[in-house]
Parts: sequence; C-alpha cells; structure tokens
Amino acid sequence: MSNEFWQEVESLIQPVEPIVLEYRLYYNEEGDIISGSMAQHADGNYIVVTQEQYAKYFNYRVVNGTLKEIDTSTKYYVQLKKSTKGFLVVRGHAGLIIEDEEYPEREYYDLRTN
Repeated sequence: MSNEFWQEVESLIQPVEPIVLEYRLYYNEEGDIISGSMAQHADGNYIVVTQEQYAKYFNYRVVNGTLKEIDTSTKYYVQLKKSTKGFLVVRGHAGLIIEDEEYPEREYYDLRTN
C-alpha cells in the first residue's frame, strides 16, 4: 500500500481524549447514600469524594453537605428469629416472605436486635 493511503487513514483518525473520573456519591434528603457514579453523571444531590471514600460508600452518610463516617463501633445488628408472629415465610427459608396464607409449608419469623 502506498504512503498516500496511510496518510489518508491517519488523517481520519481522531485522537481519543482520556476520560476524567469524578467520584460522586448521590444522597437523599436524610443524607443516606443512594448511588454513585464516576462518569456520565446524573442530576441530583451529590458530593464529590475520593476514590477511597467512593469504594467504601457504605461507611458514610452526608450531613449538612459534608461526608461523615458512620460510627460502626456500636455493632448494632438486626436478626430474624423464629416466632409465632411477624413475617410469614417459607419453612426453613427466612428470606422468602409469603403473601399467600394458604401456602402449606410456612412459619413465622420476627426481628431481634442486639
């Protein structure tokens, strides 16, 4: 192939601009993180954060427009325990909630906190 051909090909190639990442965490009115994005950003309430903060978004909430770390030292947790009231579930599968009370294999689970 001739040099003219390759020169024409090179003239058609547009340089690719690098993607600039901006780490955003979107939050609701209560300050809970509801989503995140690095590019092609959506509208809404957001705060620009570091890559490290973005990776551990579940450790944060937004208070007065500032990112605050959630204190996890209290070790608060919620568990389900077998009960005679509460959530109607498939027997042996506490995560499968039943809405139809006619289901034959069922039992109840209720919330237990620490």
